[in-house]
Amino acid sequence: MSKKIVLLNTWHNSFDDRVFYHQAKSLTESGYNVMIISTKEEMIKELGNTTINSFNDSHLNRNDKIKKIIDYLDSFSPDSIVCDSPLAVTASYKYKKNHPVKIVYDITEWYPSKIHLQYTKGIKKLFRFFALVLVNLSAGFKSDSFIFGEYYKSIEYRILFCWKPFARLPYYPDTSYIQCYPLEKITTQINLLYSGKINRDKGIDTVFKAIKLAGSKCPEIQFKLKIIGNFPTLEDQSFYADMTSRQAENIHISIVDSLPFPEFCKTIGNTHLFFDLRKRDFENTHCLPIKLFYYLGCGRPVIYSDLKAIRKEVRNINFGHLCNPNDIDSVAGHIMDYINQPGLYTEHATNALNISKTKYNWNTIENDFISFIDSQSK
Repeated sequence: MSKKIVLLNTWHNSFDDRVFYHQAKSLTESGYNVMIISTKEEMIKELGNTTINSFNDSHLNRNDKIKKIIDYLDSFSPDSIVCDSPLAVTASYKYKKNHPVKIVYDITEWYPSKIHLQYTKGIKKLFRFFALVLVNLSAGFKSDSFIFGEYYKSIEYRILFCWKPFARLPYYPDTSYIQCYPLEKITTQINLLYSGKINRDKGIDTVFKAIKLAGSKCPEIQFKLKIIGNFPTLEDQSFYADMTSRQAENIHISIVDSLPFPEFCKTIGNTHLFFDLRKRDFENTHCLPIKLFYYLGCGRPVIYSDLKAIRKEVRNINFGHLCNPNDIDSVAGHIMDYINQPGLYTEHATNALNISKTKYNWNTIENDFISFIDSQSK
């Protein structure tokens, strides 16, 4: 009989790229029966050996969320549950009291994150921080094992729960989803792409400033920036409108909403250069930007903030530049280098595609994931 695995998500939706398009796909292709439970939308679907039973928890209190999750687990009787959050672990632990099952905590987010504390001020913020730390520690004790996507997010768990098994599963993409376009030299036009949250924390202001400076020094080049993402707040939307209202004639900016994963992978490669210039605060610098590996799979150079998490994961940066996002002159200089030095552009693009094919792709870690899940099934 095929083993049954539940991918339980209270932070991610049913079609999250890591959960649905990588983990669930690999498990079902290896003969497992998989159920995805997300609390982010109402959805019931049968997709081959993958069942999606998801619900919208926005109107439920914590206990009701847990009860509904347990009802779904009861209906499936899994051998193991892969959880994405402390709440998911707590619900699984309550289910485990009456059922033999293994709980795997997949650490994908920084917890507690600054997003959990953004609306709390003063001494209340400190108390909330420590309360969330205790919640996360409790989830660690309740889990049987861990999956770590990043080095820095794994440290506290590897120290505090050193006796528990774990697997390292970075955010490498299945490159079969990514459409590669022919490499074209930069002549009269350069196509640029930024994707993600459109706000200053993620560096959209730095992207604008760097492109504006490069555009002023290369007036003969048309700069076309495509933005894929959304505005976290109305203030961010107003900021964007203000920034884009003062662009030069040779700078053109377009924006589209966040795309479904397959469409995103098919469209992003039709560009020359990718940006991610998020601010280098404590959390950002210790978090690995997932899209980096998708950009490498497109075979194009990147200009990224110089983050510790990238340096830790990728030792040889020969496919672009890691920058101080506050140094606009330097960022603009790298853009112009790719315009003025076709050989450098081709070299970095070729290097990006080569390391994606040989190292930073899902095929290099897929078997490790399957083996670990198998070892953590009852």
